[in-house]
Amino acid sequence: MTLHTNGVKAPGPLLRAYLDVLAWLRSVLMVRVVVRDGKHRSIFLCSNRLQAYRAMTLWIKEAGTMNWIERDVHAGEVFLDIGANVGLYTIAAAHRVGPGGHVFALEPHKPSMLSLLENIAANDLGKTVSVIAIPVSDTKEVAQFNYTSLSPSVTGSQFGSTFKDGTNKSFTPSAQELCVSSSVDELVAIGAVRPFNHAKIDVDGIELRILVGMKGQLTGRSRPRTVQVELNVGQQDQIIDFMASCGYRLAERHFTLSGQKQLAKGIDPSKITHNAIFAPEVGAAGEKPEVA
Repeated sequence: MTLHTNGVKAPGPLLRAYLDVLAWLRSVLMVRVVVRDGKHRSIFLCSNRLQAYRAMTLWIKEAGTMNWIERDVHAGEVFLDIGANVGLYTIAAAHRVGPGGHVFALEPHKPSMLSLLENIAANDLGKTVSVIAIPVSDTKEVAQFNYTSLSPSVTGSQFGSTFKDGTNKSFTPSAQELCVSSSVDELVAIGAVRPFNHAKIDVDGIELRILVGMKGQLTGRSRPRTVQVELNVGQQDQIIDFMASCGYRLAERHFTLSGQKQLAKGIDPSKITHNAIFAPEVGAAGEKPEVA
């Protein structure tokens, strides 16, 4: 329905009632998905099919990511989720760090960020999770954030680029927003983010730039114990080499459900986007580097 107004008169009672009905319908049509995550119970408020699918396949679509969080993230720790989307892994990590720990969730895609906030509130995790709605990169700059879609939960939107997943295939943005970026090192330096024990980076394109912008954390005394990075096709060797230069070894690779199907068809792993978990190399004296 299209509503026309001359922009002078305030909405009449019929229009206000109509808008109230629309708001009520949205609340009724919002699907509430409850996921049993081991001993934890997670709630996700879903306004579209993609959101519901992601929530219902929490332990299926990216089982490797959930196994990593379950195995390595402990009570009292700090978790950095870059590319938090609507908060699937933010919520999972928050359950595990508990009230004594903290999760910093970075999501510049505004519709997804609003859904992320709703999910944090639905799980009563407002004191455990901080949301940061700006893009991160290797430096502070002003550039366009290019939206692939304005629907929550979609992926592929890019800061400063219109290329998909680090490839040379461009997309036409459905919307653009001028944003100021920051580096992770700068966010830590100004106290917006605490030094973290674990980080997840999944932004569909500029993972390497983000890593360069957190080199201070990767090489400092309070370096993270684990870092999971999405390895896009064409960027895998660069990221592995950069992490090695920071004293991190490739500890594990894991593939999404889609990636596993491609592997089963015999496709070269280097031609499939997948996740890699990095951990600090053992020091020369046989001791692990100090962590937070």
